[in-house]
Amino acid sequence: MFRFLDLPAEIRDQIYHDVLSTDTARRPPVDDDEPASYKFNLAILQANKQIHHEAKKAFQDNVFIKITTPWPESIDHISSEGRVPIITTGSRAEHFQAFHLWIWIDTPGFPLSGPAYSMLICLEDLLAFTRMWHFSNLNHQSLNTYLRLKLTLQDPHVPDRKIPRDLQNRLLRPFGLVKNLHSLSVHGAKVLPSVEEALVKEQAIPDPSPEECLERATALKDEGNKSLLAGEYASALRLYTDAFVAIHITVSGRRRHVHADGYYIGELASGLYKGQRSDYVRLVLRVKLVANFIQAYLKMKDWEEARFWGRRSIALFRSNLTGDLDNDLRDNTKWGWVREAVNMGFPAQTEMGKILYRTALASRELGYDKEVENLIPAAAICLPHDGLVQNEKDILNERKAEYEEYLRDIGAEF
Repeated sequence: MFRFLDLPAEIRDQIYHDVLSTDTARRPPVDDDEPASYKFNLAILQANKQIHHEAKKAFQDNVFIKITTPWPESIDHISSEGRVPIITTGSRAEHFQAFHLWIWIDTPGFPLSGPAYSMLICLEDLLAFTRMWHFSNLNHQSLNTYLRLKLTLQDPHVPDRKIPRDLQNRLLRPFGLVKNLHSLSVHGAKVLPSVEEALVKEQAIPDPSPEECLERATALKDEGNKSLLAGEYASALRLYTDAFVAIHITVSGRRRHVHADGYYIGELASGLYKGQRSDYVRLVLRVKLVANFIQAYLKMKDWEEARFWGRRSIALFRSNLTGDLDNDLRDNTKWGWVREAVNMGFPAQTEMGKILYRTALASRELGYDKEVENLIPAAAICLPHDGLVQNEKDILNERKAEYEEYLRDIGAEF
């Protein structure tokens, strides 16, 4: 009979790491708006004393981070707004001591006197946490000036042992995104001066202004258009993705999240878009980038991706105007919003028309004829002077008239 303990120690160690690592425990999100989650299978630690002793060492190779604040709502904000996977909260997190980094956040004017609220995250998710904090500060630009941050490093398994330089960098350098704090202090575990100095230096670098972000995104979009014209479609998609990131829109596969809306409020003071509203310019850029994304996928004959991004954008526009969350493009009773948007002077009318038309092309390739029958007329409303789109609409109308005449000839109702 096979006995697990008869395996060589090296193989057992590999199995322990495979079972107990954060990579294995990580569960993908069930919804685009939800963060990933963690579920550790700790049953192996209860097998017997020897396996417990051996497996515990593998579990301790994981790097955990504890976050403590005086605000209970911060846990929900980090999870829902930042989409940062949280391992555990409440008393389990508060009593957990096997962390490598303790992040303590409070306000100096109101020192913590009541209960503290803690959560645990993995090192792999630390950058997502600091990015979320960065976006929050851009949204509320005086936020960080009221906050005090204390970072405490420790080796949770050997007291006073210095944490290696590489791990110190991975634990501390992500906080370079967290700027304009009231105060920052770093403690414990023989923190290397060079690492702390690099962190402070990065925090001192100012964020790009809205003008700079919008011009950077425009330059990347234009470079992407050059790649698209040259037939370098994968390169174009990468440049369009970078353009989204430049205006604080994160892209991961089919997930796209808009951040820092509060940063793009007001009139632009200089540069390419001087005198225009920053939210207006950002909106038009977003729609242009989506239209170009769809065009790149059409050129690659990736009809599914082209249709996905088109339908997603159309649904977002419709829901913003009407409150209707339905993503069904076949219902011909739900397209009055396009005319309404045009009559209201929607700033990205031309780009929206391109999205509608290009989505129709993808839907046609995939056999979604009912969608095409609605998308083409909608595109024609947005693009009244586009001969190609108007011709497509005329062809659709002729076919519809021919079909209705056929039904009359056979005596059918329609």
